[in-house]
Amino acid sequence: MEKYESIKKSIKGNLRRNVSLKNYNTWKVGGMAEYFFEPFDLNELIFFLENTKDIKITFLGNGSNVLIRDGGIKGCVICLKETLKKYEISKNGIYTFEAGFSCMKIAQLTAKNGYGGLEFLCGIPGSLGGALAMNAGCYGGNVWEKVSKVFLVNESGKLIEKSKNDFVIGYRNVNLENGNFFVSATFELEKNKLNNSQDIIKDYLKDRRNKQPTGQPSCGSVFKNPDNSHAANLIDSLGLKGFKIGGAYISKKHANFIISEKNTSSEDIEKLINHIQKKVYQEKKVFLETEVKFIGNDL
Repeated sequence: MEKYESIKKSIKGNLRRNVSLKNYNTWKVGGMAEYFFEPFDLNELIFFLENTKDIKITFLGNGSNVLIRDGGIKGCVICLKETLKKYEISKNGIYTFEAGFSCMKIAQLTAKNGYGGLEFLCGIPGSLGGALAMNAGCYGGNVWEKVSKVFLVNESGKLIEKSKNDFVIGYRNVNLENGNFFVSATFELEKNKLNNSQDIIKDYLKDRRNKQPTGQPSCGSVFKNPDNSHAANLIDSLGLKGFKIGGAYISKKHANFIISEKNTSSEDIEKLINHIQKKVYQEKKVFLETEVKFIGNDL
C-alpha cells in the first residue's frame, strides 16, 4: 500500500499490518490479513478507498458466512464488524440501517417500535451487509423482501444508490457486481396490528436454541437447501452427525452446522465440507451447494 503511513495519520479508524483474522470470523479460523482496516464511519471508508486504488480490497462483516483460508488474505481486509452501525427512521415504517448493524439488533429494534416483517432476522448471526449480499433468510423470511433501496460503495470509493428492482434476487443469491459492497439499506415496514413482534422473536430464539448449536464456533448453515429437501436431513440420513476431520466436526444437534474446536484449521473445515458433498452425492445423487463463501489463500 503506497500511502500507508500518510493514510494512517489522516484517519480516526484502525489501520494495521499483518493481522490475524481468527477473531474476525465465527469459526475462529484462518490466516493473516496483509492489511486490515476498520473505518471510523462511512466518510472515512470512502476516503480510504479513494486513496488505495493500488491494492486489492476484501470486505468482511461479522464473518459469519465465510471460511477464511489458512494462507490468509492478500491486500487489505476492510472489516465492518465494529463500525457502520448508524440508523435512521425518516417517517413511520421507513428505516435505514448501515451495513455493520447486526441482523439481530435490526429485528429487535423494529419489533420494539411495533413494526413487523423483520422478526426472522433474529435468527441470522451476521450483519446487514453480508445478509444483503447473500439474501440471507430463515423462518420463511428473506432480507430483501422489505428492502426499497440500498447504497453501495465500489473499490474506488464511489457511492452508488440502487433500488431493489436493480437486482436479480434468488435463493441465497444476489447479482452483486465484483468490487461493490453494501453500506446501507432502507426498509419499508408496516405496523404489526397484532403487536406481537417481540413475542415472535422470543419464539424464534427459543426454537433456535433448541435446534441449533448456538454458542459454539460455526458459520451457521453450511449448505443451501436443495429443491424439495433439506440439507440437514440428507446429511443426517447418512449417519454423518458427529463425523470429524481434524478439529472440525458435524454438529450432533443440527447436521447442517460444522463446529470448529480450538486450533482447528480452515483446511480441516474445507475437507469436511468436501467429504459431506461427496457422500451426499454418492448416496443421494444430490449436490449440496454451499451457503458459506471461501475467501483467501491456501497455505
